[in-house]
Amino acid sequence: MDNNKKSKNLDTGGILFALFIVLLGAFALLFETPILTGLLHLVQFWPLILIGIGVWLIFKNVEREKIGAVVLAVLLIGAMYYAFSRPTLELESFEERHIPEGVTSMEVSMDLIAGSFSIGPTSEYLYASRGYNYPMESLMSTRGSTVVLSLAVEEEAFIPSSEPGQEYEILLNGTLSASLYPDAVASSCSFDLSTLNVTELDLEAVVSSIDMTFGEMSTDVNLEMVLSTLDLYVPESVGVKIISDGLVSLTVPSGWIKLDDGYKSPNYDNAQYKINITCDVAMGVITISYI
Repeated sequence: MDNNKKSKNLDTGGILFALFIVLLGAFALLFETPILTGLLHLVQFWPLILIGIGVWLIFKNVEREKIGAVVLAVLLIGAMYYAFSRPTLELESFEERHIPEGVTSMEVSMDLIAGSFSIGPTSEYLYASRGYNYPMESLMSTRGSTVVLSLAVEEEAFIPSSEPGQEYEILLNGTLSASLYPDAVASSCSFDLSTLNVTELDLEAVVSSIDMTFGEMSTDVNLEMVLSTLDLYVPESVGVKIISDGLVSLTVPSGWIKLDDGYKSPNYDNAQYKINITCDVAMGVITISYI
């Protein structure tokens, strides 16, 4: 009797998971919405999903699991339909700041949570941010000749009953020496650093997809990743060394030299510019390609 009940529970959970996968692919094709974008929209409905799971558990405990599963399935279908069918809105300008007098460098921390983010250069401003529905909250201070900047999405963007802000563009000054400290959680991020003067980059990524393009620069990069993918694009003239630790799938260009715990490019020892990468990865994929 107990074995039959356990088998039925497992089958119901498997059916619900299979339904989620089918809906994920079907709605992505139907509305031509990227899967990650749809999932990011779906995050806004986490209270509704929790209610459905709670109803399922209640009915399961009173031996009416099928009713609970149906309720959860209906809520899941409704939430996923709305998440994938929502139109992508155009970016609107929100904030721009000029470089304070006497500043020659900047330290920038960024909380990139549950959205699509692009980071690029600007020559006119210290930084500029654009998004829809919710601006980036910013805190700025100076320490000698260094400006310290903190950027984060407003908390209201994560209220499920409101229209969430999901797409942002952040432009950072390309003439100042910059240290970047971005945290990416459940996000899709594109970093165009090719014309930025980034000397230090410390990235933490959790369940995120990251594209990052470097220019001819010397940069120290520290990566901490959990269930994330990272595509790095570098010029062939730049020497690159990557040291990795953890469960990581690492792909590098043909001809790179294998080290005990990583790789280095053939021109690393003699290159004028060098990118040194250390990474600690809990299940992730890193791919390095030439531009």
